[in-house]
Amino acid sequence: MSIFDKFLKNRDAFAVSMVFCSGPLNYALRDGIGLAPNNTAFSMLFMFGWIFFVLPYRNFKKLYKNDTPLTLLAVVYLLVTVAYMFIYTKEYYLPLTVKLYDCVVIFLSAYFLYFISTFSEEKLRLNFLKISIAISFVGTVSVMLLVLTNPNFVLGQRLALSFNGDSAGDAMGNPHIYGRGAVFGIVSSLVYLKYETVSRYRTMTYFALLIFLAMLVLAQAMSSILGGFGIIACFLWFNTSWKSLSKYSKKIFSKWYFWVILILLIGKGIDFIQKNEAIVDLAYTVIERRIEKLANTFLPEEDSPYAEEVEEDQSALGRVATMGIVWETLQENFEDGQYQKIIFGNGYYALYVDVPIIEVFNSYGLFGLVIFSIFFFSMLRYALKEMRNPQTIIGEFAAYGFVYFFIFTFTNGLIMDYNRWTFFALMCRFMSAKNNFLPLDKLRKL
Repeated sequence: MSIFDKFLKNRDAFAVSMVFCSGPLNYALRDGIGLAPNNTAFSMLFMFGWIFFVLPYRNFKKLYKNDTPLTLLAVVYLLVTVAYMFIYTKEYYLPLTVKLYDCVVIFLSAYFLYFISTFSEEKLRLNFLKISIAISFVGTVSVMLLVLTNPNFVLGQRLALSFNGDSAGDAMGNPHIYGRGAVFGIVSSLVYLKYETVSRYRTMTYFALLIFLAMLVLAQAMSSILGGFGIIACFLWFNTSWKSLSKYSKKIFSKWYFWVILILLIGKGIDFIQKNEAIVDLAYTVIERRIEKLANTFLPEEDSPYAEEVEEDQSALGRVATMGIVWETLQENFEDGQYQKIIFGNGYYALYVDVPIIEVFNSYGLFGLVIFSIFFFSMLRYALKEMRNPQTIIGEFAAYGFVYFFIFTFTNGLIMDYNRWTFFALMCRFMSAKNNFLPLDKLRKL
């Protein structure tokens, strides 16, 4: 089979993988090597161009749908957004680029949902996971090599592809993009390891998983770290029973060579710490500094034990300030008797809060918050059902990936974001309301 034939066979899996896993690779090519223009247009074309390129190669006479109300709930919320965009805008000049961006996000999400509705879940099975791991791995390793070979990089800094200038804003690249690429690599690796039985493929996947975990730590994007380890915790919870864990532990602890290896590792670890005290101290300092910056941000200055030691975490401080504005606006609406603003919000894009769930309430009020919450927590419900009883491989991938976006919705970012809503489209398409339990050996054959 030629390379072109293999591409045609797996074109849909490749296109979907590029949407979610190509972020680090995009930045490596664009900002690291300089092979592409440094702008948003190229990034979106690099990520989403493939779902347009492979569209002609399919049967347009059939569209697939699932048996959940998620698509309807998503459409209702997006229609509310469009209505607010043109009818209820806050009383100040709103740049046209904001509306254009949100329109592009809605179009891409709707098109992506249409695209993945043109084929069945059979197209997104183990090959999809292999492609996702490969794209995430190449992008992650490329970014890490570019950063670690940069003479201006100092171990302990957040990853960036350029360190020109005096501020973090001068550095090129986005640690959240790197972290998100690693998160999808982790999801793909965990689900793949569950069903793959070939030893050499499992070994390669374990190695890739270690690289993704290293990227999470180096990127220092807290939402990605929480999402990545939250996914691992959920995966272990739903795929490991206390009985099997106890049985496996007894089997391991009863082996004499386990204790020999453990003693050797402890000895080697002590020796490493003694010979590399500077590296250990640096790692401790980085972790301590992150905690101190967050503590200094959320505690009043006079009460914080870290107030005189480190500066505030500027990103967290900005969110605290904007949430304070939201709270003051809510109080003013109560005091002025403007209850309609509490119910229907302060208008489309009334304030950039950088906390999506709070932005929904501030812009669309209780009305919009209820609509979004019904949709959002319905996705959570179906994701938990899929984790408990997986129906399809792509459904299981989406369920664990939703853990990241669940955390991301309460931490930072825009509510209208193409990464968020294309993944929500994936949830709408592949979550199943069925409760049929598929045995592990049957899923391995998929």
